[in-house]
Amino acid sequence: MCTNNILLGMGLQEDYLNLSDHVAYFWESDREFKKAVGFLEVGLRANDHCVIFGYQDANDRVLQVLRELGFEPRQLMESGRLSVLMASATCDETLADIGATFQKAIADGAPLIRLLGNIGWNRPKWPEEEDLLAFESRVTDAARQFPCVVICMYDIRALAGQVVIRGGLECHPVTIRGNVTRINPHYVAVEEFLESQRKRIS
Repeated sequence: MCTNNILLGMGLQEDYLNLSDHVAYFWESDREFKKAVGFLEVGLRANDHCVIFGYQDANDRVLQVLRELGFEPRQLMESGRLSVLMASATCDETLADIGATFQKAIADGAPLIRLLGNIGWNRPKWPEEEDLLAFESRVTDAARQFPCVVICMYDIRALAGQVVIRGGLECHPVTIRGNVTRINPHYVAVEEFLESQRKRIS
């Protein structure tokens, strides 16, 4: 099952994503950051439920772009069209928070859920890198329970190479870079990824 033109707001009309896809979006300019917010814009102009997930500064930046596009985020949140989430202390808690948000959106009649994540790494009062990697990997399986598309943003200028490789490439079945959407040949299945991570830590 697929949703045609789900990437329309990102300028990728000819492409489509399967429902429940988990995508890594690699960006390196303000223009590309704003282009990613177009993914939410399309949903807000339709009847989708949109979720912004990240650390506070990143969430605020997405909300600012939405304002520039003519939306009033507070009204959207009050009406149940938009949710803004931050990570909890652990991977399990974060997945539970997102799952509860998705379940409520579906119960309220949303046909599709769009999550745009910019989680951030090495932030104070933020989960450790190992837990964020576990979260990113497990999102792929968690998303299969819902009619959703999850796009995780990776600022390749600011992130360490290992984060890009392990978090961006190994944890996401689909990638977007520039105007190209592709099946990711570097993706590592969840159990295999988590096992390799356990071995790295021990």
